[in-house]
Amino acid sequence: MTDKTQATQPFFDGAAEGKLRLQICGGCETWAYPLTTRCANCGSSELQWQDTSGQGTVYSHAKLQRAYHPRHKQRLPLVLAQVDIPEGLRLMTNLIDVDPSTVRVGDAVVAAFETFDDGGVLPVFRKA
Repeated sequence: MTDKTQATQPFFDGAAEGKLRLQICGGCETWAYPLTTRCANCGSSELQWQDTSGQGTVYSHAKLQRAYHPRHKQRLPLVLAQVDIPEGLRLMTNLIDVDPSTVRVGDAVVAAFETFDDGGVLPVFRKA
């Protein structure tokens, strides 16, 4: 999620507060990401925003050496990672404050938050 809209505002508000906030179904308690209007598990439209544990495990990773957005140009190399969170989701994210050569599948990570020059705040992860 990179664009703020009325629908995504709770996600960005959570990030600004230092919380990884995602949707959860009020009917079956299945977590959802990215933003949706119906639960993929039960079809309910009773989705609410809730803070996650902020914990995770590296599922896969790669070192990015080319900026995919102008605000990342000075941050290379970036570590892109898929992180499994205990809420049952796999998130695509960046790992920060880490030597790319030390990242391993299975590493424990925790949510962190980056503030960019344009004022945007996005959740990322760092090694636990």
